[in-house]
Amino acid sequence: MTPPSPKRLNLLLLHGGVLALFCVLAVFHTWPLARDLSGHLVWGKEDVFMNVWHLKWMRHALWEAPQNPYFTPMLHHPMGAELYWHTLSPAKTGWGAVLLGFMQAETAYNLILLSTFVLAGYTAWLLCRYLLRRAGFSPRLADVAALAGACAFTFSRYHLVQAIAHLNLSAIEGIPLYLYFFLRWQDEGRKKLLWGVGLSALYVVLCDYYYLFYLALFCALWVVGERWQRGRLLSVKTLQDAGVRRSLWAAGAAGVASLPGLLPLLLNLKPEPYKSHHGDSDYYADLAALFMPDPLSAWRDAVPQAWTELTDRLVRATMANNHEESGYFLGWGVVVLAMLALRWGVPQGKRWFSIGLCFLVLSLGTMLQVAGHRTHSPVTFLLFAAGLVLLVARRSPDGEKRHYDVLAVLLLCAGMGLVAPYTAFGQPAEVMVPLPYVVFKSVVPFFGRAGMPVRFGLMVTLVLAVLLSFAAAHLGTWASRRKAALGLGVASLIAVVPNVEYRHEPMRMVPVPELPAIFEEIAREPPEVAVITDHVVGQWEQLYHGHPVSFARQSRTPLREAVFEESRLFNALHRLNGCQAPVSPAEQEEMRGYLKEHHFRYYVAHRFHPACDRFVREVLGGETAHSGGWVTVYRFPWVPAGG
Repeated sequence: MTPPSPKRLNLLLLHGGVLALFCVLAVFHTWPLARDLSGHLVWGKEDVFMNVWHLKWMRHALWEAPQNPYFTPMLHHPMGAELYWHTLSPAKTGWGAVLLGFMQAETAYNLILLSTFVLAGYTAWLLCRYLLRRAGFSPRLADVAALAGACAFTFSRYHLVQAIAHLNLSAIEGIPLYLYFFLRWQDEGRKKLLWGVGLSALYVVLCDYYYLFYLALFCALWVVGERWQRGRLLSVKTLQDAGVRRSLWAAGAAGVASLPGLLPLLLNLKPEPYKSHHGDSDYYADLAALFMPDPLSAWRDAVPQAWTELTDRLVRATMANNHEESGYFLGWGVVVLAMLALRWGVPQGKRWFSIGLCFLVLSLGTMLQVAGHRTHSPVTFLLFAAGLVLLVARRSPDGEKRHYDVLAVLLLCAGMGLVAPYTAFGQPAEVMVPLPYVVFKSVVPFFGRAGMPVRFGLMVTLVLAVLLSFAAAHLGTWASRRKAALGLGVASLIAVVPNVEYRHEPMRMVPVPELPAIFEEIAREPPEVAVITDHVVGQWEQLYHGHPVSFARQSRTPLREAVFEESRLFNALHRLNGCQAPVSPAEQEEMRGYLKEHHFRYYVAHRFHPACDRFVREVLGGETAHSGGWVTVYRFPWVPAGG
């Protein structure tokens, strides 16, 4: 075998070294996740138990008994559950088909979650490295400076906080990979790069299809900005522009390649899902909280108490204590260095800044909120309008700034409001400032039903990461004038900034529940025996007893399954609704017959309630098979044990 050439060997060592570095950093930022890989789960939240179940189901559907992974008869028995409009994330949970042959599902989940940090760091490094080399920085300096941007993206507060619950949203590595191929295709036009565009788009869709919207919006803004700089946007020459034509080719490649992930969704578009866990315009970012450590930040105790009280209040008020949506702290040093990079020079710097600003504004939701306040002095609106005019203003051929008169009038009115506050009916005037997301969620499909504006902050961190890598490269170039090694050292030190600012509090690792002996009895039952359960933990327990369950934790419930959920029997057993209402003899006979017909022999309750206990024993004829700790199990006697 011919040994690799020195050049190729150095390349392998470089890329392998970057992966190894991000393995170490991932362990550091998520500690003690690596220590507690086995027998523990991060936070023990509902979504985590659901994701662990996904791994086992994907192994069954892809390996043990090949079938459609988007439909499972093991949930919502006897109807079965559709997983099309659900956060199944096949690109991540599909690894269950391989890993579960060697380890427990919980261990596999923890490894996959840890890998998202390693892979995101590597793909973000590829993107930043390419942009730096394209800008003319020396290859060695670009390799080192790109680490700063990669750290800012992969260890962003968004990623670290989403990791406590959402595997699909933690899989962010496909985003910089797609942009790496897209920007190279736009610059070079080599057709083989379209394969990278298409395959990375497919990977993104199989992680989380909302991320494909983010990329589509980013690329559209990129091409519009490029065309805007070259001339009129709406003209005949627009379609003749090489950049526009290449972007259309990229969109086509991404669309065709994404069909395996999108087609199941499109074929099940109607009827629309019955409900989702999150409603219209939920979870928006607060402008002030962008620069305050969130409740899970390691720096929480180092900031003024008023800040921590404010962030706590914002989480309770706008996020229903869902801490995984609070991770939009942008940092201080990262933001300052990013702005300095724009000052020092970044190719297409205005475009990067404008795109980041667009995503930042979208992350604020429908109305501007600052420190918990949604009404503001008209001065705020005037300053906001002035900033918008300043952003879109362009210079005329003679160098004069256009729209200068409009900007001057807006600033004059704002200044007057500061000197003599505006009033209405003798009271200080207060207005709500509408934001573009009001229109966006109505125009872009699906965002009106369950869009999360706060999650647009992910793309803001990507822009900051790119700008931070340029700041590292500029500082490294300045230091290298004295000594080349010094330049590399300074560039590498910039990577410390996001690693320090974005540190997370120690990951809360929760031991998996210890199943009582009754579950061994359930596991020995014939395959047709089914189990009623009332919680997603019961879905996780299905991994161990192997019988279909009545419960299904779904992102969006299909209409046919909603009818099943709203029936008197399952409404009482799943939600404890209607347990105390009178039951006629006919209803009682019907419910008992239903349980017997569909072989429901056990009811596993994770929350004991006296009314439900009476309902199960007196109305349904169940008997207590196990009681104690965190679970109560009832047995229905009309399905004979052992068949």
